[in-house]
Amino acid sequence: MSISEPIDHDDLDERIDAAVRDAEATQSWDDFWAEIQAEEDAQHGGPATEVIRGVRVNVPHDLPLRFDRRLEQLKGSSTDESVRAMLVDLFGDDVLEQWVDAGMTQTEFRVVLMWGMSHGRGKPLSFREAYGIVREQSEGKAKSSTRTSGKSGASGGRSKRTSGGSTSSRRTTSRT
Repeated sequence: MSISEPIDHDDLDERIDAAVRDAEATQSWDDFWAEIQAEEDAQHGGPATEVIRGVRVNVPHDLPLRFDRRLEQLKGSSTDESVRAMLVDLFGDDVLEQWVDAGMTQTEFRVVLMWGMSHGRGKPLSFREAYGIVREQSEGKAKSSTRTSGKSGASGGRSKRTSGGSTSSRRTTSRT
């Protein structure tokens, strides 16, 4: 092909497509996924961030597989280390200590965790919606713990008789 020859655009498009296919066929998974993430970030103007208790964090858009495992482990026992590891998966390093230092409460923490998990699972909630869910869960737990704790919910007054008949047996002889 010389400079004076006309350019066959169909042929050029075919060659470019073939080159792209060859490059994609030899591309590693890590390179491919980094490219996908870069494309998604570019579509959204970079990774979305939010400031929570003075700490700028990336808004999760996907959850690592280990996140659900750690969440299950937390249900059994919630050590500081397991909570910290889970937060690293959601928001990055050192956010827990910064939030603790900023005075974050347990309720705030649960709301932020609910909010982050919802975004990571592709079903984003607003902070207010996450707060509503946390409140509902808290109220549900409070009601069920009263029912299951063995307390009868008595008012402190005397018990009412449940039947007209006596439930004790009569002694006909003395025990002496």
